[in-house]
Amino acid sequence: MKKSIFSGIKDKLVKDEKSDLANAMTEINEYEKKEKRKKCENEISSSDKTRGVIQSARKDVREMISHVIEPEEKTLKNYVSFSFWKKKRKLYVDLKMKEHQDLNIYSVLYDSARPTIEYYILTVLSCIIATTGLIQGSGATIIGAMIVAPLMTPILAFSLGVIWGDTGLMKTSLSSLLKGVVLAVFISSVISFLVPFANYTPEIISRTKPTLFDIIVALTSGFVGAYGYANKRISSSLVGIAIAVALMPPLCTVGIGIGTLNYSVATGAAVLFLINLISISLAGAIVFWAMKIHPIHAHSNEVKKRAIYQIIFSVIILIIISIPVGIYMYDGYLLATSQEKVRISVESQLPDTEIIQFKTVKISNGYRLDLTLTGDTVPSAVTIDLIKKNIYESSKVIKNVHLRYMPSTKF
Repeated sequence: MKKSIFSGIKDKLVKDEKSDLANAMTEINEYEKKEKRKKCENEISSSDKTRGVIQSARKDVREMISHVIEPEEKTLKNYVSFSFWKKKRKLYVDLKMKEHQDLNIYSVLYDSARPTIEYYILTVLSCIIATTGLIQGSGATIIGAMIVAPLMTPILAFSLGVIWGDTGLMKTSLSSLLKGVVLAVFISSVISFLVPFANYTPEIISRTKPTLFDIIVALTSGFVGAYGYANKRISSSLVGIAIAVALMPPLCTVGIGIGTLNYSVATGAAVLFLINLISISLAGAIVFWAMKIHPIHAHSNEVKKRAIYQIIFSVIILIIISIPVGIYMYDGYLLATSQEKVRISVESQLPDTEIIQFKTVKISNGYRLDLTLTGDTVPSAVTIDLIKKNIYESSKVIKNVHLRYMPSTKF
């Protein structure tokens, strides 16, 4: 009985040992298979990497041949020359580095030109700051709005899109710019409609009378702005550029004119904003084209063609704007010159007389001068006629003179 029990236990232990041994052998076999599979995969991966490196090298060679080797240079003598390949390789590396820099510029302008929540926040805040600064006549407040305003970036991004031939970037830039403009005009209109103020401050008036100097400033600032984005070594000066290219203040002045129902103010400021807009776009296209900020695979003739189209279009618009602005500026120059001549004439002929009112009013064929004098002695009619005659002869724009004399009384 005991033998049978021990025999059963022994048989069971033997079976368990055989089962464990079988399991262990199975696990060892599985492990060896996994190791072999991993080794094969590593070999395949290493082979793929090697193949990828070879393909990348072949691609680099093909690109180098297509980009830096001219057709007339494809000769056997050059192909077997070590110095030739060394020079071309350096040129190709330089081109690739420039392409990397150009892609960074493209990425920065593209990201900044998209109508993101940050773009809208900066537009709203800068508009509020600019509008309150204009109503208060605070130059410091207006400068703060110029720094915050994000409107210059979409304009430069549009110019870059033209040079690159990227319609997507052009559409994104125009969309952001249009939304920013509409938002700024709407907010400034609401503020000026709700907030009462007695009269227009000099800060508002100065932005309703654009001159040719504004075109010069906008063009110059646009050149510096585009060059600042193209050359990171001077990007720190972009704050000064944003102040020089005042995009937000004239836009808010348009809204103030609309909010107060004064369309002469609105149209004058709109012309100034349009001058800045076109000038920055033109300058950006010229700078990006001149600095060759475009993909290296782009055909130079196509890039040149796109750049020239935008330049011509922008120049035509600027000329169209400049004609009435130049006429208005010349008219203002003649008026200022005439006013100075009138003062000199009155002071020389009536030395004991004081001018207490000097006002010019626009009429159909020029200006009317309303002149009020005061003094101890009333001038004779001959003297008055002589003064009027001198005014008409010395002025090209004053066509009518209303002269009044108010005797002064001493107590």
